[in-house]
Amino acid sequence: MRVTKTKSVNALSRQVTRPVPENWGKSELSKFLDLAETQMVASYAIVREWVDALEEIDDHLPCQAPTFFHEIDRPRQSAANLFMRAFGTFRAACRLALSGQMYEVTVLTRSIIESAVYAWVCATSEEHRNAWEARERGDEERKAARRMFTWGGLLKRLEAADPRLAERIQGLYEQSIDQGAHPNIGGIDLSLEVNHVDGDRHEMGTIFIHGGEAILAAIVDLIHAMSLVYQLLMLTIGDRLRILNIDRKVEAQHRRALELFEAFKKRINSGDPL
Repeated sequence: MRVTKTKSVNALSRQVTRPVPENWGKSELSKFLDLAETQMVASYAIVREWVDALEEIDDHLPCQAPTFFHEIDRPRQSAANLFMRAFGTFRAACRLALSGQMYEVTVLTRSIIESAVYAWVCATSEEHRNAWEARERGDEERKAARRMFTWGGLLKRLEAADPRLAERIQGLYEQSIDQGAHPNIGGIDLSLEVNHVDGDRHEMGTIFIHGGEAILAAIVDLIHAMSLVYQLLMLTIGDRLRILNIDRKVEAQHRRALELFEAFKKRINSGDPL
């Protein structure tokens, strides 16, 4: 057995202590960034049990990826790269969700799903894998990849392998598009606030940062998305996940998440504050 040693490194920004820039918080953009970070930290403290669920997902999948993708065979290397992008996008989406940037989270939720479906199809279809890997070689290759990777075509392939999983993926995928991953009216309306002034006059504002129930709803969707990613991962490298007992850990986490979902629904239905 060949062992490859790796090491962790710190970003340059973390190696030097710097004072807060003098003009931080004076422009509208830096005020927004500061508010988003403040809300992210507050959410981390206030919705602790939901953050625990996100951290468990991160521990079992992104953090374990160097183990279950170690020395992966050639046919599954592109799939591993695509799953890693899904994991990276999940982390970015967690940041937006905890900050309350609900409209933007939907864009990343869709990206998580797409990356994982692409990963699965590249692992199970040599024709798709070759088309994906050749995409940047020229116009003809790009056109061929587009033909191979139509969303409807990918879902048909997945439906043949696991109909229930294909149905669940399509459901969350369409929901993300409706709520903001595409600029459709449903998503736009979610980020607008319209107040009646008088007569025919109304005041309209854009909501950049949400709170409360909206943050929990975004976290629920992220947990759902990563559940689907895990199932696609099982179809791809289930043998490795079972050997490492990752399947048992993830399934236990899923059971705890279901308990959270049920409690969340009860609180919503009863009108109790979050």
